[in-house]
Amino acid sequence: MPFLFPIRLTGIMLILSSTVFMSCGSSETADPIAEESSTPMKLKGMAVGVFDVQPEPFSHRFSIQGNVETDMNSILTAEFAGIIEEVMVSEGAPVREGDALIRINTDVLNRSRAELQTQLDLATDLFNRQERLWKQSIGSELDFMQAQNQKTALENSMKTLLEQMDMAIIRAPFDGILDRCLAKTGEMALPGSPLARVIDLRDMYVRASVSDHYAGRVSKGMPAEVIVSGVDTLMTQIGRVGQFINPANRTLELTLPLPNGSALLPNMYASVWLQDLALDSAVVLPSALIQQDIKGHDYVFVAAPQQDGTVVAEKRNLNVGMGSGDYMLIQGGLAFGEQVVSKGATRIVSGQNIRIIGEE
Repeated sequence: MPFLFPIRLTGIMLILSSTVFMSCGSSETADPIAEESSTPMKLKGMAVGVFDVQPEPFSHRFSIQGNVETDMNSILTAEFAGIIEEVMVSEGAPVREGDALIRINTDVLNRSRAELQTQLDLATDLFNRQERLWKQSIGSELDFMQAQNQKTALENSMKTLLEQMDMAIIRAPFDGILDRCLAKTGEMALPGSPLARVIDLRDMYVRASVSDHYAGRVSKGMPAEVIVSGVDTLMTQIGRVGQFINPANRTLELTLPLPNGSALLPNMYASVWLQDLALDSAVVLPSALIQQDIKGHDYVFVAAPQQDGTVVAEKRNLNVGMGSGDYMLIQGGLAFGEQVVSKGATRIVSGQNIRIIGEE
């Protein structure tokens, strides 16, 4: 059957034509894909915020507790028994050193003084007579020495009695104010019993105790701030550092003088802030940016630019120093000008590509 050959040949030609057509169509659509794959895709990474490390001043303070005191706070007492005869100054009145404040009755001492004065006058007259005789070589040396001794003994007794009578007057030991008077006219004053308080507010100080942990960090002249809540806040400095550690509570005693004219009063409770470090330029980070790994190492992520223009997160271990408020002193691990990841730091890992917000 010769007519079948042309039909079979025609079918083969149609199949070949369709195959060529399909192959041409597929090559046209593949070109753009090949072109796109040949261009490297830029990896942007996760968006993060950064904190620029710049030189900043840093100071460290710590607080201790203290009490306002003064050495010019004297409780006056009676030195011998007697009836209070007169209170000569009222409470709240200013007094000068040596002013008479309270007088105790001395009637008994006055009578003793009169008797002693009579005896002294007689002894003095006898001594004068005996002295004149002795100069004329009349009488014995023993009589002269006895008369002299009697006169001297009575003179000493008179001095003692006069000193006792002076003790009957309670006097101000220094300039100040009669803050409290406990004596009342007509009452009995006993030896050692308190009668009045005289106080002077010009030389006050704060006595405080600091842990022996700070023994090597506190010194005379260190700046300090004294705060009495609701009363006053004063700037001062350490005036004295104790040389003894209290074994009961392991503390060291400090005293801080207060300026005159303050509103503070003795026995007020005070908070004392001491500044043991002050730097003009330091690497400082907010404490919230510092993380800690499972080994207990402090670290942050730093935005590290690469040569291909990308930025990766670099883990940086830190040497963290003192803290002040919400900021920490960084003693090692960072340098000025670096950028610490502040936002998104908990969602990245070391070596991950990142992009800084605001720099896209």
